[in-house]
Amino acid sequence: MSNRFVEARRRLAEVVGPQGLAVIPAAHEVIRNYDVPFSFRQDTFFWYLTGFHEPEAVAVIAPGHDEGEYTLFVRAKDPTQEIWTGIRAGTEGAELDYAADKAYELAELDQVLERMMHGREVLWYTTGNDNYDDRIASIVAKARMHRERHGGVVPSAVRDVSVPLGEMMLYKSPDEAASLRQACELTAEGHNEAMRFARPGMYEYQVQAALEYFWRLRGSPRNGYDSIVASGANACVLHYIENDDVVDDGELILIDAAAEIDGYSSDITRTFPANGKFSAPQRAIYEVVLAAEKKGVELAAPGSTLKTIHDASTSILTEGMIDLGLLPRGLDESLAMHHYTEFFMHGTSHWLGLDVHDRGSYRIDGSPRPLQPGMSFTVEPGIYVGPDKDEVELVLLEFDPDERNERRIRLGTKAAAALEAEEKENAEKITHRVPTELVGIGVRIEDDILITQDGHEDLTTGVPKEIDEVEAMCAQTSALPTS
Repeated sequence: MSNRFVEARRRLAEVVGPQGLAVIPAAHEVIRNYDVPFSFRQDTFFWYLTGFHEPEAVAVIAPGHDEGEYTLFVRAKDPTQEIWTGIRAGTEGAELDYAADKAYELAELDQVLERMMHGREVLWYTTGNDNYDDRIASIVAKARMHRERHGGVVPSAVRDVSVPLGEMMLYKSPDEAASLRQACELTAEGHNEAMRFARPGMYEYQVQAALEYFWRLRGSPRNGYDSIVASGANACVLHYIENDDVVDDGELILIDAAAEIDGYSSDITRTFPANGKFSAPQRAIYEVVLAAEKKGVELAAPGSTLKTIHDASTSILTEGMIDLGLLPRGLDESLAMHHYTEFFMHGTSHWLGLDVHDRGSYRIDGSPRPLQPGMSFTVEPGIYVGPDKDEVELVLLEFDPDERNERRIRLGTKAAAALEAEEKENAEKITHRVPTELVGIGVRIEDDILITQDGHEDLTTGVPKEIDEVEAMCAQTSALPTS
């Protein structure tokens, strides 16, 4: 049993305390079609605490409890089922191999968990679990009925265990950072192989196969998320996963894909020419995105914020859009009126770890969260000139970020968004023609960053992003067969 799981349980136990207990369910298998399940991937919180890979289990953390501080409820051993779906750990394996203080069969959950609730004031649990919400609520109700009849203490409050777990996961230990680093290095090598392999006339899914084959061969059991292999205008669809188009000569290929190691996912995006050479319009957009991405990486350091990185990258992107003829107004106006969102509509960064969009708050007391050692995240600016962007309608209305944030807090996100939409509808507008040669080009560049004591570590330098280096990689011969 890895020390990382032991340490995670210890840290959660400190939060829960002797007056509480935490209940964390595992993931369930989900049917893909008829009696065929989707490939199973364990619930992130459950994996973070247990390292237990089977579905339909429940972990209970109850500091100082007579029955044990760490209890696992697991599927019963079943020789018949194990012939079909594999060996189960059972209660004995849960204790011997996964360090549970005590293990029970899942069928005993109601009775045992109700008993464990006695003497505890707070239940730590995350609602929204279709498989367990009703069951946990019923167990709590039974415990409270027992209290009414016999006295004693049972949970009178329910707190969201995802909040402390998210904060814990935000800071990577050296052991966790090693797994993330390995995932990033392997992902980078897969992207390199895709650049070597890709050629005009291939299907996008064939290029996808090249990088994923490389990952499986080198030890990654699964992707961090569904691979995006988007050629041409498909790159302007942010989460394009169909990957079924033919790659045409003269198109760019945007690949946003990652391998997973020990549950930790990388997240790399590279954009490269299918025929090995950037055209002049492609190069022009790429250079702007690259400058924005490099500036964002440069600003990654303790005390900085993801907002600082985003604002700096966005400013470079916007200035570049103006120079390219994508936007008609000056820099200050284009930023204030958010005109850049016509071509860059997402954030520059997100946390990275066991989930590719990892847990943890982005703001502290309403302000952007300062970066600290152990935090990992992406830097991923882009410009997307969709095939329908030959002409754009721009609103001549300034948006003050502080005012918008205050409004969202005061009115709520939906009401504030509705008010903003009404303001935009009534605002003065202009129509702008976009240079024809830029239409249909989408470029994103993304690296993974780990904050260190004195700066940062770029975990994804193993895959090129400079134009000449990208073209040189594309010119290399792949070791994989192309037919």
